[in-house]
Parts: sequence; C-alpha cells; structure tokens
Amino acid sequence: MQNHAPHTRAEKRSFFHELREFFFATEVPYGLALLRILLPLIVLIDVVRRWPFARELFSADGASAPLAEAYGYLGLLPEFSGSITVALFSLLAFSLVTSSLGWFTRTSLLITTVLYAYFGMQDSVSSITKYVVIASHIFLLLSISRCGDIWSIDAWLAGRKPRTAPPGGSWNQQPASAVWPRRLIQLLIGISYFGAAATKVHTPAFFTGDQLQYWMMTYIYYSQPLGDYLAHYPLISILSAYVTLFWEILFVVIAWRGRGRIWMLGLGVLFHLGTVFMLGLIIFPMIMIVSYFSFLNEHDVRRIALAWHRARRRWSAVRRISTLGTSLQQNLALRPGGPSRIAVAAGCFGMLVLTCSAGGAALEYQLDPYGIRHPDGMYTLERIPEEEVRELLRNDTALREKDKFFSFTVGDWAVAGHLINRRDTFRIGERIVVQAAVNPPHEDMWVEVNLHDAEDNQLSRVGQVVARENLRSFVYYQLDNSFEPGEYDLVLKSAGKEITRRTIQLLPAEETAALRAPVAN
Repeated sequence: MQNHAPHTRAEKRSFFHELREFFFATEVPYGLALLRILLPLIVLIDVVRRWPFARELFSADGASAPLAEAYGYLGLLPEFSGSITVALFSLLAFSLVTSSLGWFTRTSLLITTVLYAYFGMQDSVSSITKYVVIASHIFLLLSISRCGDIWSIDAWLAGRKPRTAPPGGSWNQQPASAVWPRRLIQLLIGISYFGAAATKVHTPAFFTGDQLQYWMMTYIYYSQPLGDYLAHYPLISILSAYVTLFWEILFVVIAWRGRGRIWMLGLGVLFHLGTVFMLGLIIFPMIMIVSYFSFLNEHDVRRIALAWHRARRRWSAVRRISTLGTSLQQNLALRPGGPSRIAVAAGCFGMLVLTCSAGGAALEYQLDPYGIRHPDGMYTLERIPEEEVRELLRNDTALREKDKFFSFTVGDWAVAGHLINRRDTFRIGERIVVQAAVNPPHEDMWVEVNLHDAEDNQLSRVGQVVARENLRSFVYYQLDNSFEPGEYDLVLKSAGKEITRRTIQLLPAEETAALRAPVAN
C-alpha cells in the first residue's frame, strides 16, 4: 500500500507533464511559417475574383445579404457605402499579400482576420462558406502566434538568418516560441472533420452513395474530370462514403505522431484531391491541404534539412541550387535593425495601406461597373419578354414521365441497393437483375419491366410499386430453358407509357455450347 500511492502520484505528474509539453513546449515555428506564406495566397485567389463585384455583394449600394439578418439581428454589422466597401476590400487583398510576405505580420494577419470574416458575413448567399469559416479561424490563430519570426520580411529587418541550421550547426539560432497556436490549429482541423462526420451519420443518402453520385454528375462548381465517369460505378461511391466517415472520426485521435500521422495526413491529401477531380472543388481542398503544414514540427524540418544536405553532396544540380540560395541569403542579409529602421518600415507600411485602399476605390471609380457616369446614364436591367415571363410563371404543366427516371440498367449483381456490374450478354440458366432508378422527389409510382422478344412480342410482364421514399426498383428474371438463344428487349413502362428499353443477348448455356463446339480430329 505504501508503494502504490507514490506510483499513482508519479503517473499523475507524468500526465500533466505530457499535457503541458503538448501545449507549451517551445520550437521554431516552421510549420506555421509555411502556413502563413501559402494560406493567404490561396485566399487571395478568391478575393481577387470577387473584387470587381465588391460594391454589389457587400455594400449598401448593392444587394448584400448579411448573415445576422437571417437570425433576426438587424444591423449587427455596419454596412458601408460602395466606395468605402471597395477600399476595405482592396485593403483585404493588400493585407493578404503582406501576411504572406511576413511584413508587419501580426498587424497584417489581424486586418485579414477582421475583414475576411466581415465580408463573408455580409454575403450569406455566396461568400460565407466552410472554407471561409475555417480560414478565418486559422488567420486568427496565426495572428496570435510567432509565425513571422522566420522566413519573413520582419525577420529580415531584424537581421535574423532566414535559413534552417546545417547538420552540424545549432538549431537554437532560430527564434523558438510556444507550440500552442499550432496545436489549436490542429485541433480545429480535427474537430471540423469530426463535426463533418457527425453530420454525415444523420444523412442516409450519403451512405447509399446517392448524394455523391448526383453531385459528381452536376457542374455546380467547376468541371470535374472524373465525376461523370465514376458516377457509373456506385460501389466506388459507397466505399468512399464509409472510408471518409471512419477517416474523419479517427483523424482527431490518430493524426498526432508516428505512422498514424502519416496515414491520416496522406488520406487527407488524397481525399481533398479527390474532391477536386470528382466534385469540382478548388479553394476548399487547397486550404485544407495547406493547413496540414500545422502538423509539421521541428523534428520533421530537421530530417528534411539532413536529406537536403545529403542530396547536395550527391547531386551537382542540387548543389548549384543550394549555392545560389546561400549567396542570395548573404546578399540580402541585414544587420540587426534599430528603432529608426523599424520606424521607416512602419511609415512605409502605413503609406501603402492608405495607397492601396484609396487606389482600389479610385480604380473601381474609373472602371465604373454600373455606368454611373456613363453618357447615357446608369446601366439598367433589360426587361424579360412577356412570352418568357408567362412561360416561367405557368403552373399548368406536368413533369414528363420519362423525366422522373434517372437510369435503367441491366446486370446480375446488386450490392447495398445498387446494381454493381452491368451486362448485356447472358446465358440460359442465369439470372438478370434489372434496376430502374428514379429522381427525387417523386410520387408513389407503378413501374413495369416487361420482357419482349426480337419481334416485340411481350413474353412476360412484371410490375411493382415504387414508394415515394425509394429511389430504385429491382426486377429479377430467371432465364431458364424455356427461353431460346437470341435477342430480347427489357422494356421500362410507367403510367402505361414506354420510357426506354434495353436490348440483351441470350446465349446457350455453357454445357450446351460445349456440346455444340466442333471436336478436333
């Protein structure tokens, strides 16, 4: 009993020591510096794309849609005039550039955080997205970190060496800081994945593959090279759904060290690249992949540096690149800056803030996107022809019966409510599985799948009710010996109308084919 209590206290001390080391261990912020460099450049793509429409999307002169008003909080955030809005949006673009360069890093990141979140909340129709929320939180955590201590203009002005230590050098030459901002970004990523998994659990269409399958065949965002092709293989959608769910649940538990971190981050990169080629997403996967640099620690950078030095000794091309980089660093190196240099840099920064803000507003004024100063007056919307208005507003048309159906396929193997392998050639004795998929929403429907011979004579009639909550109907035909080899048609009918048909080829049974085969002499 006397030995048990000290052992328990030692374990408690060890746990709290590990917890303290997890959040407050010091290291050189290499991962945060890379995240600070790359994340603003990705967000800048979206900001530049929206800049010509800033007056329309975010200002009182346009058609803004503040998020707070949807929850009953009118006037929660100020709504500025068009010129001020354009000036602030130009300032946002400028702060993204200076954040990436690391010039007055903390000030730039704070400006970015406030303005990026503000403009997102002023346009709930299109600007406020998942990646805006995640990027805003990352910008906030970067602004309270020391990510500008290395690989930045701030470090260059302070006279710090902008390079990693050589294998024989001291790693203490670089400024170290507490690791807790990087840990909070990691937790943000893991909790976001876990929340996404919790949402998917309550979405049955996600596990049946229907949600992903419909998404892959649409072009809501951008073109997806693989979406249309993979949509024909529902088993891939089902497997991807379950793999994604388990990965999102386990990420926050495993993605910290060792091989678990490699597997989780590797699957994350593949997952987000898959959303690029299958779903047409661009900005969101780029932001999430870049955020993985928060899992890069000092030990990883040391291993990369050692590998680089070994490659420099082995390959001459790498040696030339390294020599060029070293000479460039020596030419750009500064002695530690004094107060006067910092004051001059602050003055230049302030002047550029005013210049970029006013310059952006002046440029938008000259472009005059709404024709305010046009000789013929402001641009106006063209009136839609009356015939088109009546066509758009009429409610006496019914949905065509064939438009209620999504697909009509034939095969012999169904898994998880999906026809997996599609075929059009069968042998006598095999079973045919016919799938008729309908588009949601739909009413209760009576669907028939009839079998016709080559002369279009109806040989068999099979019908069933497709309830409004179902998206697929299955019909099974057993091709016994009563059928002759040849061509047959499977005809899909709904409401007494023929929708489409599929032609199949029926071959003799394997035993019969073997008996009919010529025997070699």
